[in-house]
Formats: sequence, C-alpha cells, structure tokens
Amino acid sequence: MFNQLILKIFFSVLVFNLLKADLIRPENGSEIQYTHVVFEWEQIPEASSYEIEISASTDFSEPMVQHIDNSLLFIEKELIDWDQTYFWRLRPVFSSSNIGPWSEVFSFSTGISISDASATIFDPSQVQDGLTIFGAFFNYFSAVIDKTGREIWNTGSEDIVYYNISRYGDLFGCYLNSGSEYNLPGVEFSFGLGTLWSEPNLEFMHHDLIQLSSGNYIGIVETTMMGPIPLGEWTPLFQSLGFVADGSTIEFPWIGDKLIEWDKDTKEIIWEWNVFDHFNMNDFDQFGGTWNQAYLDLHHDWTHVNALTYDDSEDAIYISTRHLSRITKIDYPSGEIIWNMGHNMPSGDVEIGHEIGFSFQHSVQILDNGNIITFDNGNLSPEFRQTEQQISRAIEIKIDSIDNAFSTELIWEYELAPELFGFASGNAQKLDNGNVLITTVGGGGRSIEVSGEGEIIWQGEYNLSLPNGAVYRATKIPGIHPTEYSVLINNYQEYNGKIGVYVSEGFPSISFKILNEGDYAQDIYYEMYDEKGWFENSNGNNILNPGQEIELNFFGQIPSDEISNQINLITTPKWHPEKSKTTSVTVYTEPLSKLINEIADDFQVGSPFPNPFNSVVNIPLKTKDNSEIKLDIYNIKGDLIGTQTYYINAKGHQKLSWDGSKLSTGLYFLKLENYNYVQTRKILFLK
Repeated sequence: MFNQLILKIFFSVLVFNLLKADLIRPENGSEIQYTHVVFEWEQIPEASSYEIEISASTDFSEPMVQHIDNSLLFIEKELIDWDQTYFWRLRPVFSSSNIGPWSEVFSFSTGISISDASATIFDPSQVQDGLTIFGAFFNYFSAVIDKTGREIWNTGSEDIVYYNISRYGDLFGCYLNSGSEYNLPGVEFSFGLGTLWSEPNLEFMHHDLIQLSSGNYIGIVETTMMGPIPLGEWTPLFQSLGFVADGSTIEFPWIGDKLIEWDKDTKEIIWEWNVFDHFNMNDFDQFGGTWNQAYLDLHHDWTHVNALTYDDSEDAIYISTRHLSRITKIDYPSGEIIWNMGHNMPSGDVEIGHEIGFSFQHSVQILDNGNIITFDNGNLSPEFRQTEQQISRAIEIKIDSIDNAFSTELIWEYELAPELFGFASGNAQKLDNGNVLITTVGGGGRSIEVSGEGEIIWQGEYNLSLPNGAVYRATKIPGIHPTEYSVLINNYQEYNGKIGVYVSEGFPSISFKILNEGDYAQDIYYEMYDEKGWFENSNGNNILNPGQEIELNFFGQIPSDEISNQINLITTPKWHPEKSKTTSVTVYTEPLSKLINEIADDFQVGSPFPNPFNSVVNIPLKTKDNSEIKLDIYNIKGDLIGTQTYYINAKGHQKLSWDGSKLSTGLYFLKLENYNYVQTRKILFLK
C-alpha cells in the first residue's frame, strides 16, 4: 500500500510538471489600442493560482510585471506604454506547492498615442476615481485619459467620435464615412472590438444615439419641411434673393429633427417622433443669428436637436433643442409631450423654466432624484440673463409636479470663465462623488471637475482648436473594461489522461464560479445543459458588481450504467452579448483524484435519514481523523439557502444532524466538504 501511495504521489508531481497554461488574450502577435491590458488564459486542472510575467525582452531576465492571480484574468493598468512590444507567459501553481511549467510565450504590441491631452490635479483627495473619455470632431477620433492626463485608449485608424456611454459601459458615437451621402453614421462600439452596430444610414443621423432597455436604438435624424420666412431684421436679405419673405408665404426649407427607433436586429424603423408634429413653427430663434445663417445656407436650421436620453424608470425621453433653447420631456411610446422647459416663445408651449435663462444648451443628464444636469452654452446669455458677455455654465434644475402642474428651480450652477465660453458642443456630468465634470470647446477644449462648492478639483486640456479639431463631449468612466469576467470550474481535475470533474454516482453535483473583474455592474445570464440529461437544463441571471463573485450549483441524477457526460455552461452579459462565453467540462463517475482510494477511506458519507423528513435530518459519515465538515444546503434551483460548519473531534463513524423545519416542501441537496473533498446527497422535505 505504501509503495502504491509513493507511486501515485510521483505520478502526481509528473502530471503537474506537464500541465501548461493555454493563453487567450492578448493574442499572439496582436496590436492593441489601449494600455490597460487584459491578460486571459484557460483554466488548468487543480491549479490554485497562476503566476504571470510580462517583459519587454524575450528572455524575461528583468520582467516588468510579476503577478499572482487566482482567477483566469488579470488587468495590468500601470506599466504598459504606447508604441512598444511586450512578451508574456504564465504557469500554474498548485495547492501542493508544486509549480507547473511556463506556457509558450506570447507577444503583443501597442499602437501609438494620438491625442495631445494633458491634465492637472488640484485636489487629489476629492477627484473622482476613474478615467475620462472624450470625442473630437473635424479630426475625428476619441480617446481616454487617466487623471494624470496619460492616454489609456484611442480609436486608432477608426474615425469614431464619442457621443455617450450607458450605465453598463456601452459606447455610442459616429464615424466618418466619406463615401456615404450621410457621412456620419451612428454606431455602438467597444473599447476592444471596434464597431458592434451601426444605424442604416438612410438619412442624416447626428448628435446622439442611445439604446433602450429593449435593446433597440434611437437616434436623432434630420428632416425638412417647407415653411415661411418670418419677419425680422433679415427680411431684406431674403427679399434680395427673390423671396416674398412676408412671414406667411410657404416658400423656404426649414430643417427640423425626428427621433427614430430601429429594431436592434433588423434595423427596421419601428417608432418615430417628428418635431414638425409637436412643435409650433411660430417658435424660432430670434436672437442667435440662425436666420442670417439661413440666408447663406438657403435653408433654416430650425430646431437643431443636439441631445437625447431615456429614463427607463418613467419610460420618458428627454431632448435638448439648441436653437429653441428648450428641453422637452416626452412620454414613450405615446410621443405625448409632458413638458417643455426653457425660453418663452409665441406659441405658449413652453410652460416652465423661463426664469432659468439657458440658451443653445447641450447635453441632458437625468439624475436619480429626477433633477436635470445640462451644459448651458450661453450663446444668448446677454439677452436672456443680462450678462455683459457670453457666459457658459453647468446647471442643475429641479422639476416639481403638483396635480400635473410643473415648476422649476435652479438649485446649482457653475459659471465658466469668459475665456472658456463654448459656443457649441460640450456637456455636464454629475459624478458619483457629487462633483460635476464640465466640458467646453473654449480654451482649446477643456474638462474641469468642480465640487458642489465650486472648487476646481481636476482639469483636462485637450488642445483642440478649430478649424482642425474641437472636443464634442467628455465623460468620466470607471474604466475601459466594462465586462470582463472569469468562469471557473470547481473541483477541476486531471488523472491518467482524463480532464474534468468527478461526480459521485446517484445524485451528482457540479458547480462553477463567476467573478466580475470588469469596471461596471453587469447582469449576467446563464444557461446550463448537458448531452445525456443527467442534469435538468437550467437558466437564470445574476447582477454582479465589480469584484463580486457567485457560485452556480447544479444537481442531477445519473443512470447506473453511465460513466461520463459533457456539461456546458453559457454565460452572457445582458448588455454585452459579444462577451458571451461557453464553458464545457466532462464529468466522470470514475474517480479522477490521484489518491481517491485514500480519500474515500478518509471521508465517507452515508444516506441521510429519515428521508423524506419533516424536521431534523441525520447524515451518517466516516472520518479518519479530527476534521472540520462544511455543510451547504441548496434548493432545486441551485440557490444556496443555508450553511453550517461541524467540528468532529474523533475518528470513525459519526452522525451530523441538521434542522430543516423552516423549509418549504420540496427537494433539496446537501453538499458536504472535508478538506476540499466533496460529497452530495439528496433529501426531500415534507410538511
């Protein structure tokens, strides 16, 4: 027996030395456009952790990164630089302190930095954690910087301009397509995978694209209708071109906007909302020079909707209409206007917010308390607010409702210095720590983070000057990896050429661990199925916060003549289906552990009794030495409903008792663990 044991231990060490890790990302020889790099690899049987080395040299004589990780994924955020080639390798570490061999060596290179951004930190203790993403028009790129101004990601050769980001880390924007009549199609894109979806590009879409909870997309699309040339100081200009220009003759094209919803799969239009159906053409800009510009363009840019957002808690859409200095709340899907807020106009349709005096505003953020944050460009601040010059500001507005009568209150504002006046674009974002990030085209493009008290905490400078470039928007984000997660197979083993999981005959159990290693909370769906029907097919979902892990447990029943079966677990983040993973493992009824006979002698579990039970169930077992026994109780869905730990101070036959009197009638599973050796039993509770 002793010689057999020595032989098995020798074979175990030999196996450990043969097990090499298979590397996944970064792919060998790949070029990436980011410096927060994800390293991912395949699971090695019985590995308790993994040692990673990253180096700028092939011989790893001086590795720049040496890291131990106990999942299947590691993100290096500090030491990777642009325009460099790196090498990486990995090896498994086993609980027995054995170390496996190094994997093959993979190489990857980083692209080049394309922005000229910098940053200044004024108060490190108050700055919001995370990164800042911004998009630039006219030179058409987007980039991410950290709080020091270091560039982390860029769009490389893809001419993508960033618009906005969802709470799940979905990115939306447009890209320059010079070969298209409508040359700025809207897109959903990814930090690592590029374009994921694009709108049909049958009409000119501009300024904003969002995704609804249904998965469908809504964008702002230009539309035209003939209308009159209203009377004003511009009248002689139009009359010189031969127009009647009497304020009533229908003779001139007005450019408006419509909201279009596209089916996420077919891209068919399934919903529309048109400003010409809901806004009065007696309302138009009188002070901002749009009719003087119309004389040059031979069309009037009437509404110029420049921002779009959706509040799924109220099924409401908000739009910002620049040239009407108006923000509108729209019921979805009826399309009924709930309120118009902003500058008072002849129609009387704008009922609230006259006193706030915002003009030519950009961006709309809906806060959890229902307040609105917007960037007031302030093109008409001398007319609306009696300022000496044009002043841009960020403002927070509270909207109250009593018996469907709405009112507004300006509860916070921050005025930018005159030299930072932004005549167009820009946005304001309320941050998690209460600060506000304000972005303007003024001063070469700036983002400043200010506290609620108006103190400047941080500043990013983009050094973009017209006509060659201009910042569009910028947003603080947690990171560039919204959905990175590991799926690990518990009790994963290798023996004599077989790799998989050993399950006891009768009522087997198998479990997986899912760990959210990304920067955003994610709703991850799962589906488990097997080829031979040992386990009942199961599905569900779990919302995981960053760093959170869950365990999925599945229980089944094995026919007496079966010895192996393949189990498949498909995991899919709801908002990032491109990150779906399929984890497959073979389960065996034959032992896979190297010392399984000895283990069986060490830890044996008998049949629970009484079974069925209605109060206390007893579990007979046999232990070789004093030991600690962990008992987990699961329902038929695989949810953990109870845990208890027992301390056995004697060897031989023992009996554990567990009180299940508070259970509901149904089938349950007992999972008993002793020094990582697991046995499972099925029990039936009847009241």
